[in-house]
Amino acid sequence: MLTLNKIEFSFPDNRADFHISLPELAFKQSEITCILGRNGSGKTTILNMIGGHLFPDKGGINLYKTDITHLKAALRPTSTVFQHSGLFPHLTVQQNIEIAIEPNRLFYHSAKAKQNAIQILKSFDLSDIRERKPHELSIGQQQKAAIARALSQNPMVLLLDEPTSALDYINVVGLKQTLSNIKNEGIVPFVIIVSHDLNFVMGIADEIKLIDAGKLIFEGSTNDFRASQYFVN
Repeated sequence: MLTLNKIEFSFPDNRADFHISLPELAFKQSEITCILGRNGSGKTTILNMIGGHLFPDKGGINLYKTDITHLKAALRPTSTVFQHSGLFPHLTVQQNIEIAIEPNRLFYHSAKAKQNAIQILKSFDLSDIRERKPHELSIGQQQKAAIARALSQNPMVLLLDEPTSALDYINVVGLKQTLSNIKNEGIVPFVIIVSHDLNFVMGIADEIKLIDAGKLIFEGSTNDFRASQYFVN
């Protein structure tokens, strides 16, 4: 289980009196959890604390009872896909994956890394575009390549920040299928998504956590959420 315990967080400049206070937030293995909330509610900040891009002022983050609170992002068994794909623009799709597999080797990646990259490309149906650079891809292809790159690092936690923000309907359907495959094949134990896209969330989530003003105000299954006072169709 992944847990956040007694978390307190404020930005140093105390902008807009923003503050997160979470007595406990737990994520279950083999489920897709979606964190919902209005803009400015704190949902992306929570994601960034899990990923090691921000650190809580108080409290702890534990993964399978191992304290990862103060580990930097590069040292955590987590991988984040941000709103913008973050693919290196000067590298091909395959090279983007190779550098994720062997991050300390900028050039001349090993034969094993190349073979692993080819396998990942095949599993994500990206083989046909492996020699293309990001600007030659559609938004949906960029998104899929970014997820493939994130998973090439064999994380235990996959984090996605507003993954549908730039996608049209067809690409949202494709993203749902990709995430469902990741879950059903057990590729990564924890998948956590931050989103304000209610239709997407209701179609993919096993568990929903609703954040408002830095506090957890609801958690439960999609059916529980649909029956709650917070669901607006």
